[in-house]
Amino acid sequence: MINILSDYYPDSIPEVLTTSGGLAEKVDAVGNLLPFSGNTVVFLLDEDTKTTLHQVQLALHNACGFMLAQPLEMSTFHMTLHDLANSKTLPQRTRMEQEAREALDEIRTLNLTPIPMKATWTFNMVSTSIVLGLEPENDEAWAQLDNLYERFQKINPLPYALTPHITMAYFRPGIYEDTRTLRQAVGPVDLRLELHMDQLVLQDFDHMNAYHTIY
Repeated sequence: MINILSDYYPDSIPEVLTTSGGLAEKVDAVGNLLPFSGNTVVFLLDEDTKTTLHQVQLALHNACGFMLAQPLEMSTFHMTLHDLANSKTLPQRTRMEQEAREALDEIRTLNLTPIPMKATWTFNMVSTSIVLGLEPENDEAWAQLDNLYERFQKINPLPYALTPHITMAYFRPGIYEDTRTLRQAVGPVDLRLELHMDQLVLQDFDHMNAYHTIY
């Protein structure tokens, strides 16, 4: 199931923003990224797309960097297909890795076509980060992405739909009583990209600036 949050993202920034309690697992009080390990299935992105994303990231930091954690490295930009082990589920990491490898082997035999995507808005994702939303370009792309997500739901069933996105920045934990600058900084982004099956990979991560492709 896919939910692009189209009714939510235009007004995702409240007048007073209190960051999520879980953010403190990833970012300390002054904005440093903390050790936070796990694994995940992601689509890697081409260099031209990452260069465009970097410009979006710079604009956010220039406008409201005091609210944001240390910048994410351009090399880490990706679109998550499915979260696997982290935090409370970390003890299941080895099992999930093995099953994810098997799922990727199956997918790689299917010769699936690239999935065309278009950007929507930058918006607040669960008071943890600012992300760039993505939307499949057509019904076929929508169905293909949904099928891929459901394949990994068999490994780690999540209680929410896939919201395709690319993380642009994490918040610095806190309560922000004046969010006008941030509300002015987010908005629609003109970007199109393709998700290629040969760039669908399993990654380990040590923190939010350290991702390593392992399969």
